[in-house]
Amino acid sequence: MDRKKCLIVINRLAGNYRSYDAEALKKRFSEEYEVTVLYVPEEAPASTPAEGYDLIAVCGGDGTLNHLINSKISEGTEVRYYPSGTLNEAADRRVRRGRTISAVGNAGGRLFSYVLAAGTFTPLGYVVDAKRKQRFKALAYIARVIKEYKVCRIPAELTVDGKRKEGVFTLIMVINSPRCFGFRFNRMYRDGGPMCLLTVRAPESDGILGKIKIFFPFFRAFFVGFGKPKESSLITFTPFAALNVSLKERVTFCADGEAEDALPIKFDVEVTKLPYKVTVTDIRGR
Repeated sequence: MDRKKCLIVINRLAGNYRSYDAEALKKRFSEEYEVTVLYVPEEAPASTPAEGYDLIAVCGGDGTLNHLINSKISEGTEVRYYPSGTLNEAADRRVRRGRTISAVGNAGGRLFSYVLAAGTFTPLGYVVDAKRKQRFKALAYIARVIKEYKVCRIPAELTVDGKRKEGVFTLIMVINSPRCFGFRFNRMYRDGGPMCLLTVRAPESDGILGKIKIFFPFFRAFFVGFGKPKESSLITFTPFAALNVSLKERVTFCADGEAEDALPIKFDVEVTKLPYKVTVTDIRGR
């Protein structure tokens, strides 16, 4: 009788990848499974097909989880995610530790676990050097904050549950998590609940006056947070069931900490059920 198969993928570029010992994981599963261990990116690209395995254990950060859910995984496969990135936003320990992820965001066929965003500060998710993150952890992002503090201009038409919203935005964010950028600001988050849309309109000036003007809505969003919907001339925060994004030109988005520049200029955002469940856990099974 053939033994069941287990695939262990460990991302060596993750901020805390050393927190998971490949040999310990292999030993843990080897009695029941025939185990294959792959290291990203040396032995396999992050998008390695994962079909044909009974159990998949993935060690990495938010970007690694993003690659996982966008991989080909057979229906019903047992999937375990061991957060070992720098921030691990998608696996917020106070909410999802030991729980399952069975539904994710879907933007034009591109899946994301906790955030899809473009504009001010969003490149922080994918431009910070991996070695710096491993050495300095969350502090590695701080050196880049000043450079990314700028007015962006994203002309877009957003249709939120049938209501059209048009303008030029410095931030467009879809959030499916209690926190992002390290800030736990989305108090409306419920596990399995609706995603939320956060937008900040771009001011007329790109210079110092523009930076001053966007400081206040960004402070309102990330330091004060939201316990209910918010609508003003500068900032919107609202839960939604259906969202259509229509851009004037292609924009690079941050999808779970990964750069995504292949989205079309028009796409829908909706919740998608995964054909498997991802259990967020750690080496001790908690």
